[in-house]
Amino acid sequence: MLFTHRGISGPAILNASLFWQKGRICINFLPKFSEKNLVNGKKQLSSVLPLPKRFVLEFLRNFGLKDRAFYEFSDDEKNIIKRLFAYHFAPAGTFGFERAEVTKGGVKTEFLDENLESKSIKGLYFIGEVLDITGMLGGYNLHLAFASALKVASALKNS
Repeated sequence: MLFTHRGISGPAILNASLFWQKGRICINFLPKFSEKNLVNGKKQLSSVLPLPKRFVLEFLRNFGLKDRAFYEFSDDEKNIIKRLFAYHFAPAGTFGFERAEVTKGGVKTEFLDENLESKSIKGLYFIGEVLDITGMLGGYNLHLAFASALKVASALKNS
């Protein structure tokens, strides 16, 4: 997960975004770290948490908190810090079509035959991202574009 000056990004987020619906998302930034490790420590929070120091400092700054030992925070401040175990947010949107890795939606495959020809309009074929097929990152969408083009080319050659 990458944190940018405009939001979150990176392969994990881009793949997860394929499944996002409107609503809230919860991220545990510390899945293998116990809250118990915070209680008695005398080190500053940014030294204790297994997160990049810049991330911790920015998180604290966002809530108007200074980096210090966990026991020095008030109960309300501790509750803010515990949000790292269950951070809730609602995605505000995307960077738009121009910056999209893939597009979602398109012609539903149920309206096409095995050669990607329209069942209702003979001679009309569909390939690539115009289809309602979206793959994860890793070349799957490029593979779909090439494979569907090859499939249609073969069908046209044989017709």
